[in-house]
Amino acid sequence: MKKTHNVQGNGTRKGAFRRKKELALALCVSLWMAGGSVAGATEVTFQDWSGGEFIIRANQGDTEGNQINANDFVFGNIVGNDNHVINKSSTVSGVIGATPIPYLEFYWDNPALGQAVTMEGGELGSLAGGFSCSADAAENIVTISGGTIHGLTDDHAMGSPYHVYGGYSFDGAATSNTVTISGGTIQGDVYGGYGGGATATNNTVNISGGTIQGDVYGGYANGFNAENNVVNILKDNMALQNVYGGHGNGASSSGNTVNIAAKGVTMQSIRYVQNLNFYLPSTIAAGDTMLTVTNATDVSRMTIGAAAQQGVNLSKGDSVTLLSGTVNGTAATTTLTTDKTATGLTVDTSYKFTITQNANTITATVSDVQEEQNEERTEQAKSLVETKAATTTFVNAGADMLASQGFQQAANAVALEAAEGAKTGAGVPNVGSFTPFAAFGGSGMRAESGSYVDTRGYGLNIGFARELPNSRGKLLFGPVVEYGGGSYTSHLDDGTRGDGKAHYFGVGFMARQVNHDGFYYEGSLRGGRVTSDYDGNLEGVGKVDYDSASNYFAAHLGAGKAFDIGSGNTLDGYFKYFYSHQVGDTATIHIAGLNDETGEFDAVDSHRIRLGARLTHTVNEKNKLYGGLAWQYEFGGEARAHFNGNGVPSPSVKGNSGMLELGWQVKPGDGPLTLDLGVTGWAGKQRGGSVQLGATWSF
Repeated sequence: MKKTHNVQGNGTRKGAFRRKKELALALCVSLWMAGGSVAGATEVTFQDWSGGEFIIRANQGDTEGNQINANDFVFGNIVGNDNHVINKSSTVSGVIGATPIPYLEFYWDNPALGQAVTMEGGELGSLAGGFSCSADAAENIVTISGGTIHGLTDDHAMGSPYHVYGGYSFDGAATSNTVTISGGTIQGDVYGGYGGGATATNNTVNISGGTIQGDVYGGYANGFNAENNVVNILKDNMALQNVYGGHGNGASSSGNTVNIAAKGVTMQSIRYVQNLNFYLPSTIAAGDTMLTVTNATDVSRMTIGAAAQQGVNLSKGDSVTLLSGTVNGTAATTTLTTDKTATGLTVDTSYKFTITQNANTITATVSDVQEEQNEERTEQAKSLVETKAATTTFVNAGADMLASQGFQQAANAVALEAAEGAKTGAGVPNVGSFTPFAAFGGSGMRAESGSYVDTRGYGLNIGFARELPNSRGKLLFGPVVEYGGGSYTSHLDDGTRGDGKAHYFGVGFMARQVNHDGFYYEGSLRGGRVTSDYDGNLEGVGKVDYDSASNYFAAHLGAGKAFDIGSGNTLDGYFKYFYSHQVGDTATIHIAGLNDETGEFDAVDSHRIRLGARLTHTVNEKNKLYGGLAWQYEFGGEARAHFNGNGVPSPSVKGNSGMLELGWQVKPGDGPLTLDLGVTGWAGKQRGGSVQLGATWSF
């Protein structure tokens, strides 16, 4: 049936009101008698005849209700407010968040306030957040993400709650109700709020998806004022029928707004709108059209505005068609006042538009573009650079393992080989032989970098050691392969957090000369590749991620002397210098809703010195205990980066740290295996602890 919205004379309206009240009474009674009713349930789950599911949450009281049938209406608490009805998969005639008991006069004027209805699937004949016979329907919420609503064509002006309503009052006002649609199919109309006997004000319809085959009303007042209602269209390429901001049905329509924040939107007509605002989406390009209207559109009472959303990338002189179609009358125009939009990781851009109108189009042309660096987001972008502090920590941990457990296990390996050879009468092992060794460790460390980075990692050294005697003593040397990495979390003082993983793989060479008097000097060279990734959320731009890979080179030099202080005790004093270099890298920064950016990460150099001593106590021929203290100072470790040419703060691990180590070397049984278990604790610029396990074996 064709919908009519006629204004009657006074006498006719009195009779019509009586008929409406009688119809509303009959309607509400029929709803109350439906099999699926709930009175004040805390939470009730119903199943319909086909096994579909409703979950009804209400504010208080007991429950009642049976299996829901296909011809039932379902509604929440008939008296109370703040109820929530969720349809997951059921098929019924309709759902109402709440309605008062109609056949008791006390409840005739009871309002429907603060109800919520969510539809995730299934099929409904109609849906309303809240229904009131004579009082107001206010602050009710409908959310639709799936399913199908079969809109009926009955005359909704007579009060039948068909279609979709945020709030429906048969003979009262509809105020501040909301309908949000992100999915599903609606074959009928959509009303933010329907005031059958009074005003419709401050109601909202949000559309970000789904299919709507009927008309859309921000608010509808049957013969009264419709004011300050809003329709938001938020998805590209939406196809709609007729869109009404606030339909007063012959009375005043004022302050009603339609916001279009998408491109490629089509509709038959747009009416009862005083403010038509276009928010250019990030997908917009010069020459695109935002809204196409197939019927003639009267814009003489409209004010049309334009603004750019986050991620828009236009140049001065670029034009976008805001409205295409036959345009009657002349609209007032304005450039909407908006904050600068984020167009990059650290850059904001502001646009000014000139709006022009002709017989077929209304066009916005960029008249000015201004860019500036956002200081807050520039500070946040330091989070992305913290990844380099994390990879520096991992690469340096590999050096620490080689300089301690690596050399120790290499020495143990050749000593074990020599001991085994002596037992069998073979004497000193052949100078051409290499003995395998391995060292493995895990650590949890925090590097203070002006903020801080927590790393949780592991490292592995596998090598082959060979020892050659010479006139001064003996030379220990051999190749080594290293692998390690782990995960990290970076934290800025403002709460910004980044997460990721890092791995390194390399090869190297190690050597140590030990003289007869206990003096020794050592060194190592390593090289390989380190990979990492980053994932974080930055306020103002959202999700940010990137992958990085670069080569690294590292070396260390050390010298020390071992003193025999008697009773099976040896004191080893040492000084070591560590250097690592990560080559710079260019990475693609992915930013949610924005164009990718180029991140230029500079090379990172770390220079560390360490001064310490270790005491080793020989318990017996199979057991040794050791402990040590050391001081370390980092001279460098600063990481720098630029994003699209803009510099950001640089994290640095420069500073003092202290180390305590404890360990146990044991040769279990009579086999060829020797184990070394050590723990290390750090305090200062570098804090945390690690566990290392070394192993040597002979064949």
